[in-house]
Amino acid sequence: MRTKRKVYISIVSHKQEDLIIDNFKDLDLENDNYDIKLVFLDNTNSNKLEDFALSNKQIYFADEKVRGFGENHNKAFEVSNACEDDLFIICNPDVILEKNQLLGMIDKFISQNDEFGNVSCYYDKDKTVLSNPDRHFPCLFNFVFSILLGKRHHYGNNYEVKSPQWISGEFMIIKANLFKKINGFDEDYFMYVEDIDLCYRAKNHGIKITHDRDHYIIHETQMASRNIVSSSFRMHLTSVFRFLFKHKRFCLLKKA
Repeated sequence: MRTKRKVYISIVSHKQEDLIIDNFKDLDLENDNYDIKLVFLDNTNSNKLEDFALSNKQIYFADEKVRGFGENHNKAFEVSNACEDDLFIICNPDVILEKNQLLGMIDKFISQNDEFGNVSCYYDKDKTVLSNPDRHFPCLFNFVFSILLGKRHHYGNNYEVKSPQWISGEFMIIKANLFKKINGFDEDYFMYVEDIDLCYRAKNHGIKITHDRDHYIIHETQMASRNIVSSSFRMHLTSVFRFLFKHKRFCLLKKA
């Protein structure tokens, strides 16, 4: 009997059990090629989410500790016991996956021997608003102008880019051995910019980042960090400067 390739999808809940259950209850993971497991990392010990996970033979973990985004997914990686060529997928709780798209993206990722990547993202269920995959590592003024002018100056205009400098943490696929090689997410970030940091370190390790335009997810994001009077915005700004100082990104608008 042929051994199936293992795939672990990490999903973190901060009192989002109803959203998660609604988004993932109809996702049929049965297939001939992959052993796919959802890994639920629960920050609030929800009996409802635990019952959902265990009744569907998925992985559930809670220990009454509240973690940040990166630390949560690092813990999910540890709990999953993913190793070697297993695939580890970081997935937001407000993401909707379709089975044919999930299997198709995994097929393509493996067939192309990709290492670290993502897929196209629609920001609405009608599939009309598409995310911009052309992203550059930001510098000081990229961020400053983005905040002042309300436009992301560390984004380009090439929607057909196949190898962006960084990809969003809303959905990432990476080989388990490479996630381990770069020590996962930097837990100094509680929320925001940890995806850029992960990609920056991956690039420095020679890991190629890819974008799959042939498959998609749906992510109905709330964009809370764009409200400048919110705690999310302040947290985002803190993470921005943490990234700039950690990696000495004091250049002006250089896209490198």
